[in-house]
Amino acid sequence: MNEIGIVTAFFDIGRGDWTPDKGLPHYLHRTNDTYLHRFRHMAQLENPMVVYTSKQFVKDVKLYRAERPTEVVIVDFEKNFTQLRSDITKVQKSEEYLSKINPMQVRNPEYWSADYVLVNLLKSTFVNQSLNHLKTDLIAWLDFGYCRDESTLNGVKKWSYPFAKDKMHFFNIKDWVEGTLIQDVIANNDVHVTGPCIVGGRDMWYKLEHLVYTHTMKLLENNLIDDDQTLLLMSYLSNPDIFELHKVSNQDWFVAFKEYHDNTIS
Repeated sequence: MNEIGIVTAFFDIGRGDWTPDKGLPHYLHRTNDTYLHRFRHMAQLENPMVVYTSKQFVKDVKLYRAERPTEVVIVDFEKNFTQLRSDITKVQKSEEYLSKINPMQVRNPEYWSADYVLVNLLKSTFVNQSLNHLKTDLIAWLDFGYCRDESTLNGVKKWSYPFAKDKMHFFNIKDWVEGTLIQDVIANNDVHVTGPCIVGGRDMWYKLEHLVYTHTMKLLENNLIDDDQTLLLMSYLSNPDIFELHKVSNQDWFVAFKEYHDNTIS
């Protein structure tokens, strides 16, 4: 079975206040309504879906999903994950850490927003917690705002593709060059593997979660932190045999339904 179960999550981490008048780039500003509008597109998929969110957004998620197979899991994001959030914050406020970051990149949220980093690091955790709700052999993480407009769906109604079920599948935009330092990747926001879409066999996700956790702890121990894209890269480099990389063409991060869809299923 090549049908893909989908897991996503949405929490208010304050992006509605990330505005230029606070010295932040305009492209960081996204309101809750922005995310809900984007989710409305993805919600059209007939695939089974698990959504982790806070109580305030349950009504909207259910409205957009209508009668499609959906499990909504309420999480008190602010009160959970307190130790990891604290550890991330400690690094982000460290002068030693900030001194290593390229000044051209320092306004990006992975360097100052603990909640931004945290919610991205939890992707594989949420997928593993969703396994009892999904019966598909393949499961994908998709960011809540993955479908920025309806064209991202490419007309797909039910997403299916013969991804190898014994692999985790990453979408990469840049090949790894031997000798590159992870510290330099972090300092320069040097993205190799994209984070908005990750696909894997259901028995592979626990391996990814373990790798992400292990490398997160390694970064924290070295007074470093970054979002999921660096952690995914580190996971791949440490155990490449369990991964399959799919090169993204034209730097388009949102190609799942355009380039990886079984056209025999509408």
